[in-house]
Amino acid sequence: MKYTLLFFLVLLTSFHPFETKVYICGATGAKKYHYNENCRGLTSCRNEISKVSIKRAQGLGLTLCGWED
Repeated sequence: MKYTLLFFLVLLTSFHPFETKVYICGATGAKKYHYNENCRGLTSCRNEISKVSIKRAQGLGLTLCGWED
């Protein structure tokens, strides 16, 4: 029993959750981020659509697109 608990403790502490990736329009000027690359809010994007981590998008001051909330 003691080893089973120790095993689960090690397993849980070694797990690194994956980072959620989101899509933004261009490197600068974007105001929103999108979970779906085919989101309606990205249809008017004239720049390259970039895939970044949600932490980076929020760090840039971006908020979730209104079509996806």
